[in-house]
Order: sequence, then structure tokens, then C-alpha cells
Amino acid sequence: MKRMLNAVAVLYLLVPALAGAQTSPATTRSVQKQLEPVFAEMLAAANAHDTDRFMAPYLRRSSFIFVFNGAIIKGWEAARAQQLKWWNNGKSDVVYAYSSAPEVTVLGPDAAVVTQPLSATRTLPDGKKSTGEIVATTVWQKFPEGWRGVQVHESTVPAPQH
Repeated sequence: MKRMLNAVAVLYLLVPALAGAQTSPATTRSVQKQLEPVFAEMLAAANAHDTDRFMAPYLRRSSFIFVFNGAIIKGWEAARAQQLKWWNNGKSDVVYAYSSAPEVTVLGPDAAVVTQPLSATRTLPDGKKSTGEIVATTVWQKFPEGWRGVQVHESTVPAPQH
């Protein structure tokens, strides 16, 4: 009986969320158009290794969550500090590019989930170039000041096994 009540409770929560996930084509196009310049600016900032510019569209609150390869970073300030380390305070030479177009799932006029496959090329200490793949999934929410990433999950893609 308890299992059945739990299943009903889950359905009670999921059905409205799934029903709300159906958006009109016009809403989907509108949200995608609104987010495109945000993505372009973030990619430019990442390639300039400008942490503050890159972090600007993320929610500047302690509730912001950034997960990288399973490590959970809580809060905008902590994520900014980690990004500074990753980019060696702007001295990194990593270059990012989209591996394919971002996948945008529009949940409504003020919410979307975006998955972005990226390549990252950098110089190793021995001088050789190394290219890896990263996938970033971000939950975006529209606030009065604009779109903000409220949760981010990034992970590196393992090299293919031969």
C-alpha cells in the first residue's frame, strides 16, 4: 500500500510538470532566439578566459549549483573561484568550440534546459596539443534582469576505447 501511495505521489508531481513541458513552436523559437546571444557571449568569454564575463549569465546567488565531473560546487562565488583556477587566472590557452549545435528543451517562456557539446583544445606541458570533449547541461531561468543559468552540469567525455 505504501509503495502504491508513493507511486501516486510521484505521478501527482510529474504529470503537471510533463504537461507544462509542452510549449508552442512560437514560444520555443522565442526562447531559443533569446538564449542564442547569451551562448555566443559565453563562448567568446570562455575563449578570452575572462571569468567574470563568462560567469555573468549565471545566477549570482548562493543557491547556484555547478557540477563538474561529479564534484558539486555550491554558490556563484565558489564557482567563480574554481573557474579562475581552471583558467589559470586568465592565462590558459584552451580554445572551445561547439562540437554540434546546442540542444535546447524549452519548458516554458521563462525556463529551458540546454545541452552543449564542446571541444576543448589546449597545449600540454610538453608542448603538444590536446583536444578533449566536454558536455555542459544548464538549467536556464528568465529573471527580470535576463536569462540566468541556475544549475550547470559539465563533464568530460572519455576518449574512445580502441
